[in-house]
Amino acid sequence: MPASLLSLTIRWAVLLVAWPLCAQISSGDDRYARLTPAEAPVVLAQFRTSRLPADTCLKVTITHKPRRGEDSAPVPGLLWISWGDGGPRVRFEARDAQGRVTYAFLAKKNAQTSELWVAQNGQPAQAVKELGLGSPLAPGLLLTPFDLHMPFTHWPQAEYISTDRVVGRPAHTFLAKNPQAGAPAQVRFALDRAYGAMLSATSEDARGKALRSLQVEEFGKAGDQWLFAAISVRDEASRDVDLLQVTHAALKLRIADGFFDPRTLNQPANPPSDDQFKPL
Repeated sequence: MPASLLSLTIRWAVLLVAWPLCAQISSGDDRYARLTPAEAPVVLAQFRTSRLPADTCLKVTITHKPRRGEDSAPVPGLLWISWGDGGPRVRFEARDAQGRVTYAFLAKKNAQTSELWVAQNGQPAQAVKELGLGSPLAPGLLLTPFDLHMPFTHWPQAEYISTDRVVGRPAHTFLAKNPQAGAPAQVRFALDRAYGAMLSATSEDARGKALRSLQVEEFGKAGDQWLFAAISVRDEASRDVDLLQVTHAALKLRIADGFFDPRTLNQPANPPSDDQFKPL
């Protein structure tokens, strides 16, 4: 990973935004030293309570890349990220070629709960009770609300496993158990040792077999803010991949609480003005 990208910190889905540089890279063999039983819960708690410097809206495209055959036409979307009620909040809209919202979801999570609502084709939002992998954001895609909501980061049962090299970086790996029945039974996710960024997450069945993998692929800069620029989600059975790329970012927004009311989810949201978006 290029040194110039190491100021990026991604605390959530999708998270999915950058925090200011807050630590220096440790040197020597202690980069891979195991966390002590006292240190591990502190690292996880810091990750869970880290918050965005300001509300953000991202313009994204999602492209399906099958192992064989042609890539799909990119699906455009808007992703809003905020903080409230003690945790992160996300609202997403997928749009068709005419700009109409075909799929929207709203997700909230904190130390006590994880909630998800989905609205399709203008119908009223429906609460999703089982926070599993779920249905894709658009026909032909792999990416689901689970991949952007990442409820597993706040699942109550999360165990520190090891400190190893992950995508070229020293990282702490945790294994979170799904409190509900269904897939995935568990998720193995890695946090960068120096910056607390989530580098990857692998959804597994109860026997530890990988079902799908999420990984940060690329970074970019909007104005003076580093952001993730691309993440991939791979289905381990088919080896097909979805690539989510951020094209523009509107930073330092102030989003009203009512924006994250599920009763408004079936209504297209007003995005920031064009001059507020910065290209990556």
